[in-house]
Parts: sequence; C-alpha cells; structure tokens
Amino acid sequence: MPRITLHAPDITCDHCIATIHRAADQVAGVRFVSGDPDARAFVVDLVTGSALDALAAALAAAGYPLADEDGASAPAPAPAASHAADAARAAGGDPRAVGWAPVYRVTRTAAGADVNYACYCGCDAGFALDRSQADPAPESCCCGNHMLVGRDAGTRLGARLDDPAAYRMAVAAIAMPWGQPVEVALAIPGGDAGEAHHG
Repeated sequence: MPRITLHAPDITCDHCIATIHRAADQVAGVRFVSGDPDARAFVVDLVTGSALDALAAALAAAGYPLADEDGASAPAPAPAASHAADAARAAGGDPRAVGWAPVYRVTRTAAGADVNYACYCGCDAGFALDRSQADPAPESCCCGNHMLVGRDAGTRLGARLDDPAAYRMAVAAIAMPWGQPVEVALAIPGGDAGEAHHG
C-alpha cells in the first residue's frame, strides 16, 4: 500500500488534522497515518489511485482542498481540453491521456517491487523492478506508454525513446517498500515533450 504525503494550505491546527482524519476514514482504500499542522501536511496509505481522487473530493468538501507543497492549489482543468485532445490525436497519442497523470501502487516482490498504475486505456500497467539489474529495459503498455523505474529513470528512459519529442514525460519519486525513494518515469505518446510532470 503506497504511503504518500499530501498538503492542504487551509490546515492551521490539530482540529484541522482531526477533521482530515475523519474525512479520510470515510473513503474506501484510504488509511490516515499522521498529520502535521505546522507543515500543513498529512500522510495516508492508499490502495488505488482512484482512492486518491475520492479523498481529494472528500477533503475539498470538508474545506481542505489539496495543494502542492508550496500551497499552490492544484491546477484547474484546461478550458481548451477538446483542443488539447485534438492535438494529442494529431500527434499520434490517445486523447484520453490529455491532462492525465499516473498514480502508482507499489508492491514488494522477492526481486524488488512491482510499480503499477491504472492506465487511461483501461489496463493495469506497470514495471517489475529487479534490484539486481543495474540498467533494465523499459516496459510498455498496450497504448504505447513506456515506463522505467530506478536511478535517473527519466533521463535513461528519454535516451531510449526513438523520438523523445513525440512523448510527454511524467517523472516522480516514489517510496519503495524498503523505504528508499526511487525515480519512476512514464513516457506518454502524443503529449507535449516540453511538459514534464514531477510529482
């Protein structure tokens, strides 16, 4: 069960943390772990990416919308989404990928960990991290996404793509079951190569 730290700029005291705890307890697939009013942050365990979406909606309804670490609210959907979808289609990508970002699930394995996400195409895609391999090959989804997990994953994945400009790169650090943060990179076809998501 992945553990993540989330930020809500409206947190001011322990009462706020208690309200967030109660809201999180009402969302299936979420387990509240701890909160820090001084950092305006809290930690939860998530079973699935959709649980994060449900938690964000519940927290917004309770008056604690999520934001990034600096307190900036999550960006609103672009009003020109249909234009972006048309551009993605023209670039050979799936219009369902416009504005989409992966939410990862990490499961310990004998060799390391499986890092999976629910893809916009409907499949459950991912990467099997084998800690004994220094430079593993990327893994791919049926929709053309390419994924790599490990040291400098974003740089190494970009170097392996035939046409890096044809992809939008989503790069994030995720915690492995043994506590180490590791970089995960996902190349999404048809996106704006200049747009990198770091989560």
